[in-house]
Amino acid sequence: MLMRGLAWLAMAWVGGLVAGCGEAPMDEAPHPEAGPARSGHPALRPGSPRRVKAFFPQTQLPPRLAPGPAELTPFQGRLLFAANFEIGARAIWTSDGTSVGTYSLKTFPAGQLPGADARVTQLASTGSQLFFTAGDAPAGNELWVTDGTREGTRRVADLTPGPASSNLTGLTVLGDSLVFFRQIPAAPPEVAHTELWRSDGSTAGTQRVVPLVPGGAVEWRTVRVGGGLLFFVVDTDGSVQAWRTDGTLTGTRVVASFPSEDGGYVPMEMGEAGDMAFFSMFDAEGTTSIWGTDGSSDGTRNLFTLPADGRQPRLLTAVGDKLYFSLVEPVTQLLTLYTLRMDGLSTPVEVATLPNPYASMGEAAPLIATTARAGARLFFELYIGSSGATPRDTQLWVTDGTGAGTKMLRRPLSVSDEYASPLVAADEQYVFFASHSDETGVEPWVTDGTTTGTRLLRDLRPGVPNTYPLHYTRVGDRMYFTAFDDTVAYQLWMVPLNP
Repeated sequence: MLMRGLAWLAMAWVGGLVAGCGEAPMDEAPHPEAGPARSGHPALRPGSPRRVKAFFPQTQLPPRLAPGPAELTPFQGRLLFAANFEIGARAIWTSDGTSVGTYSLKTFPAGQLPGADARVTQLASTGSQLFFTAGDAPAGNELWVTDGTREGTRRVADLTPGPASSNLTGLTVLGDSLVFFRQIPAAPPEVAHTELWRSDGSTAGTQRVVPLVPGGAVEWRTVRVGGGLLFFVVDTDGSVQAWRTDGTLTGTRVVASFPSEDGGYVPMEMGEAGDMAFFSMFDAEGTTSIWGTDGSSDGTRNLFTLPADGRQPRLLTAVGDKLYFSLVEPVTQLLTLYTLRMDGLSTPVEVATLPNPYASMGEAAPLIATTARAGARLFFELYIGSSGATPRDTQLWVTDGTGAGTKMLRRPLSVSDEYASPLVAADEQYVFFASHSDETGVEPWVTDGTTTGTRLLRDLRPGVPNTYPLHYTRVGDRMYFTAFDDTVAYQLWMVPLNP
């Protein structure tokens, strides 16, 4: 079912290719403008990035299509990630931040399965095991698991016996177990349907929990809530149900229903908010309602309904007990930031209306593209569109929930229609992103929420070539990421956080 919403389609490149080139020297001198530690937290001092290892071969593809390390995932103090090479080989890799400690746990040779069926993807860690999906000729694309060793990397089960793939999606860890969806194709007289499954990493412990509505669809967006998973099922008549599961039959139930006769609902955006989750519903009358839930029927409630005036909220992030969202006035092309209490006992509170210097120059609609929560602050990218493919401007902002505490930190980030800056918090103080300058191109940056503490980490590819950083992921005292560097491919890089 087509999802509707405000979200700008940020291009998340699955990067990479590449061959062994020399390692970049380490330069770990702390930056003199690094801000003070937040109360009760040890100070981080991000150093200079260094390349961990160059192992993707040089590519002729543009960066937006180039493969590279992807789905970076912390696991037992190390980094695990997918490596899907241009030549067709697929692998799961691990790294301890050194070149010698970065190697493949399991490689799937090229040519065994076509396209997406062969890819290593959907990494999900329980802490003691890491699940993923991958494909080979004997069994097709199925569920795999690893304990971080080569010997402990194995197929969990061939759910669809033989070379056919099982179409597994939505891998999500709940405690020590994994839940996921299995799409069953039509086999007349049976119609296509989706099933909910769980796994403890063993063949016997990988079982179907419940079949969902025959002929219906499970929406791709899910969110954890109250120790379980919230997801939406759309029935063949257009009605929508919000479900919650803890991976057991008794713990899988409908928590809210939106009948088609009430106007035809479309689930839009959703996110986590501590012990709760939030989501929005758009109906055929043009109204959008914002909902909060603790995963129970009694705890699922409408927080606020906006009038059908052409404005739709962009739900952002919950900080404390308040949910941030934005609205854009279509005539003035101005974006206003609001907060709404998650208990639903108040109306939205206006935080600030952000300036738009392009508002009188034709089409220049603003929206908030990406966000990151760091302590009590919300960092966000303000994207100002245009009538063409590329934006007019992209800006990094921070807010503490007050007008005085809402300020711009850096511009522009990226004005490419093929690359959007990631925005990832390392802790309550530092947020990593990417930004452009005429001297360096698009390179990795970091901010502590002050203008003086917003700085370039390093020009990874000296001069103006862009390195397009992606996949910021913290593991211990390192922040890993990927960059399209001087090997002319995406490679694995890291920033020491306490040099």
